[in-house]
Amino acid sequence: MDESKQYHAVLAHELEQAGLNDSGVPDEEAWRAFLGRVSHRLHEAYAGTVILDERFDKMIRHAVDPFFLHDTEGRVIEVNHAACEMLGYTREELLEMGVGDFEMDLAPGAIWDRMRVDEVFTVEGRHRSKGGRVYPVETRVGAFMAGGRKVILALCRDVSERVERARELEALNQALERARDEAVMASSSKSAFLADMSHELRTPLNAVIGYSEFVLEQMQDEGPVRYRDELERIRVAGQHMLSLINDVLDLSKIEAGKLEARAASFDLSELLGDVESTAEPLAMVNGNRLEIACAPGAFAMHTDATKLRQILLNLLGNACKFTEGGEVGVRATSDEAGWVELQVWDTGVGMSKEALGRVFEAFEQADEQTEERYGGTGLGLTLTERFCRLLGGRISVRSQPGEGTEFRVRLPQVLPELSEV
Repeated sequence: MDESKQYHAVLAHELEQAGLNDSGVPDEEAWRAFLGRVSHRLHEAYAGTVILDERFDKMIRHAVDPFFLHDTEGRVIEVNHAACEMLGYTREELLEMGVGDFEMDLAPGAIWDRMRVDEVFTVEGRHRSKGGRVYPVETRVGAFMAGGRKVILALCRDVSERVERARELEALNQALERARDEAVMASSSKSAFLADMSHELRTPLNAVIGYSEFVLEQMQDEGPVRYRDELERIRVAGQHMLSLINDVLDLSKIEAGKLEARAASFDLSELLGDVESTAEPLAMVNGNRLEIACAPGAFAMHTDATKLRQILLNLLGNACKFTEGGEVGVRATSDEAGWVELQVWDTGVGMSKEALGRVFEAFEQADEQTEERYGGTGLGLTLTERFCRLLGGRISVRSQPGEGTEFRVRLPQVLPELSEV
């Protein structure tokens, strides 16, 4: 046979089986045998089996995934062993069926007539097995010409496990969302309650402090000093308790969304002067030197001055508390982009890497020794971080044990209209 001529693989096979080639004229017996074999194969094709070529036939029959070959009306032409196992039918049974007999979601002819030759796409559906089991399938569908007509090749895959995992994941996500919503609701209720209780908690405590101060003043002017120390302890303890309650209530207001920033214009250098006069006594308690430095040229800000003052005093209060016989201070600079940076530093005890990781968490102290020695609620830095976000900025920290700590507060000079805590 001339190798330069290209024959269909099936035709080449039949010529070879009949012993025909181009070397001479075939004898009548060989020719009749060839025609008989080709006629038989064509009859098979139109009776229901399309033979593409032996290699392709073998690939389909032994493929792991189920294959179906059908015409544009859905009549099954050929299937492989995997398809029979998946549906529970024999090959002979399936060759007598149409796709609509086991496919529940795709209407026969709905897409196959319109498919272009060599077009391939993926569809999802449901199959019903011979035993009545219904399961989801993903089918890769392609159209091509064979035997002078368009046929459809479908590769199906049972995706029951994947669908079940997706359902379980969806159910888990819904359960997590419900739990999150319940937790948020509970937290909001708690925060709203505490925020609403601010007046009820503060009023009697302020009365205790006020009466103790009044009695102290009267004793200094008029009477004996026998109980003066005891009254002073009452006053100091009451002020400390009020400070703790204020921290808790401020955090509750933030969580309840009741704390707002109120912007006003002011000069930062003047505000730093007020902070210096307030923080000076705090620094002197532990023998520290206080340094406040502002870049040359005063610059105006339009933000919540009260919150900014509280940020600086919280940070300076911590710096003074954790530093003895050292230095604490504030440096203020601005840039052309309209941002202010405030560095609050100290030469105190510093923090470990572990403590830095939770420094802004509520009710956290650096360690047990720090909590026992210095006390407090552990809310000061939490509130400071929330105030920074409220003013449209952020805060960062760096520290080394025994080498002091530096907080960097970066805020816009003009408070954004929308700032979230």
